Order: sequence, then C-alpha cells, then structure tokens
Amino acid sequence: MLISAIVASLLLCLAILMHGMNQASWRRSSNDPEQQDYQRSFHAQRFQRRTAVCYILAGIAAAIMIGHFIPHSIYYLIFWGCVSLLVLWMMVLAMVDIMATRNLLLIERDRHIARRRALEQQYGMRREKKETPPEEAAKEEKQD
Repeated sequence: MLISAIVASLLLCLAILMHGMNQASWRRSSNDPEQQDYQRSFHAQRFQRRTAVCYILAGIAAAIMIGHFIPHSIYYLIFWGCVSLLVLWMMVLAMVDIMATRNLLLIERDRHIARRRALEQQYGMRREKKETPPEEAAKEEKQD
C-alpha cells in the first residue's frame, strides 16, 4: 500500500508539472502575433489534448490511492476496468498528439521548401543578369 501511495503521489506531481508546462506553452503561443491560423488551431487543440491528459493522469493517481479500499467483488473489476479505459484513452490522446505534431512539421517543411525554391529562383535570375554582358559589349563582339 505504501508503494502504491508513492506511485500515486509521483503521478499526481507529474500531472501538476505537466499542466503547468502546458499552461506556459499555451500562453507563449497565444501571445505570438505572427502565428498563422493553422498554427493557432494546432496550438489550441494541443492545449486541449494535453490538458485532458493531465486531468486523466491526476484521476489515475487518485484511483490508485483509493483502489485499495474497494472490496474484491464485481465493483473492484468495474473500477479497475474504468481505470484501464482511462489509461487507454490517455494513450490514444498521446498518439493523436504525435500525429498532429508530425502533420504540423510536414506542413512547415513544405512551406520552407517552397520559400527556399523561390529564393533560389530569385538568386538564379539575379546571377543570370550579372553574368550576361551589357548590350554594348555584345555589339562590339559582333563587329570584331
């Protein structure tokens, strides 16, 4: 019982720490005026997912603490079945968060590649202008 209380306390501390970091991240991202709409949407959804994970983690910690006081009967199975569903839901939210972050990174990569190509094209055009001789020099070469 002591070990489960320690584990539950650590999970609760982790949930509180995660929630604080999530709040700070949300404040930073919401105060950025240069964010585009898809980035704002991503950060809002990420905040909701991670807040839900923090609450679920705190609920699991509470369930571990009170789980010893439930008598071994059908209620015990139902209780731990619900706790298992919470753990499963937390894992699903984590997977969704991973996929959403991956999609955002792919979008950012594509935008970066497009900007790079545009810059390379501009650089190529400027370079061609510098390498081509002026019209007068071209006329003198034709006369010789």
